[in-house]
Amino acid sequence: MYLEVYNIVVQIILDEIIMWIILALCAACFTSLTNIFAKIGISKEVNSNLATAYRTFVVIICSVIICFISGDIYKFGSFTYKNYIFLILSSIFTCASWICYYKAIQLGNVSKVAAIDKSSFILTSILFIIFFYNDTTNGGNRLSLASLIISIIFIFIGTYLMIDQKRSVTNKGNKWLIYAILSAVFASFVSLFIKLGLKDTPSDLGTLFRTIIVFIFASLIVVFRKDYREFKKITCRSWIFLTISGVMTGGAWLLEYSALNYVNSNPVGVSSIGKLSILLTMLFSYLILKEKFSRKMITGLYIICLGIFLVITSSL
Repeated sequence: MYLEVYNIVVQIILDEIIMWIILALCAACFTSLTNIFAKIGISKEVNSNLATAYRTFVVIICSVIICFISGDIYKFGSFTYKNYIFLILSSIFTCASWICYYKAIQLGNVSKVAAIDKSSFILTSILFIIFFYNDTTNGGNRLSLASLIISIIFIFIGTYLMIDQKRSVTNKGNKWLIYAILSAVFASFVSLFIKLGLKDTPSDLGTLFRTIIVFIFASLIVVFRKDYREFKKITCRSWIFLTISGVMTGGAWLLEYSALNYVNSNPVGVSSIGKLSILLTMLFSYLILKEKFSRKMITGLYIICLGIFLVITSSL
């Protein structure tokens, strides 16, 4: 009897762990596809701010459909003022990160920009250690904390190698690098605000609310800068790929936020799994965009992946 009870308890624990890992892995796949389709859709003639606003609008449509299917569309009244504050903050930082990110991939290679974007994990981990110490370190386990610190060092070294300055200079210089770094800094705060904002709320409804706020800010930027004048420059091909990218973004957001909101999930574990999207991003950029990688970049990728797998293992 005791053995049966033990087996049931172990199975429940394993189910809880496996579920948020699966959700996070699926989110990583969607994120990698988002990067590729966005790169194809945002040609040099397409205004990145206008593209950001349109993609966000597509995410809103996807989120509304999902919320109607789940029935959570009617639960806005369950939000507390803390939910609203942190979700709005996450939206503002998301919008800022997006604008910088898509400007970066417009000017530089997707693989290099993606590598810097994943370095946001470093600051994100530090923030989670401060605000969610027990969840992040498995109740203050020294081994988990040491593994996290080592993984941060690995990811920093790997990112430095992947930038590959000798090959990163384009006809527009290294402006892409500045935008990519700003994108990573803004993105590092997003996961923290989401974790705080989604407490006791449906993930799909939180996704919808955040997306609406992002769209408002992105649209204000387009209007303020009068970027809407370049609307006619967007070709049918760009519209198609930007739409697909928006759908992929909606899926990635919903899956990641579900993982973050899942019971007993490790926020740093979810964030680190999401960074595995760099593997698929580089694969797709090689096969579809024909980008080339030096040995230094590949070495950096190996080191980043080693750091990510280390923190995933320590978070279980």
